[in-house]
Amino acid sequence: MDVGIVGTGSVGRALGTGFARAGHAVRYGTRDPDRADVSDLVAGIEGAAAGSVAWAAEGDVLVLAVPADAVEGILADLDYDGVLVGPTNRFPDAPEESQYALVARLAPDARVVKAFNTVGAEVMLDPVFGGEPATMLVAGEDVPAKETVLGLAGDLGFDPLDAGDAAAAALLEDLARLWIRLAVAGPGAASDRTLGREFAFVVRSR
Repeated sequence: MDVGIVGTGSVGRALGTGFARAGHAVRYGTRDPDRADVSDLVAGIEGAAAGSVAWAAEGDVLVLAVPADAVEGILADLDYDGVLVGPTNRFPDAPEESQYALVARLAPDARVVKAFNTVGAEVMLDPVFGGEPATMLVAGEDVPAKETVLGLAGDLGFDPLDAGDAAAAALLEDLARLWIRLAVAGPGAASDRTLGREFAFVVRSR
């Protein structure tokens, strides 16, 4: 599968590395694909290449691994009707419109799925704790699109779980805000890896 990823930050790097390990071709979409750090990134990931955002969107799936404030500008310039994955969260406050709903509104023809937003990049690279895979929650309205993303989550080593529809997607964003709050402002400011373990345990005890 060709997986397009918009964004070359920590989440984009982790997802691209994991997808490439699983045998997928990775297309990084960025405004400046010739930038030195982008060239270094794709040189270190077998099966990865970089180009424009429109070129990345020619893949089978497109992941918006960018800050929340960048999403509107990217989608304004993109006419996309494929599987669109949104791992982006807004922090610290919950907006009136969920990030999932915003993406669905800005890309009305896309098949939007919420995923990869409840753990950090470090956990995406190694989602196994005590010999058991962490659960990756996936939500959205389009069932076949969710099945595609559930498969990608499994390829990364997660235990994928369909969490439900658009309402569930908004709840996943609340879960992410709790995780981020604990990571950056909670008592003891636990590490991402530690919190990944705790959140994985809570989900598996369903």
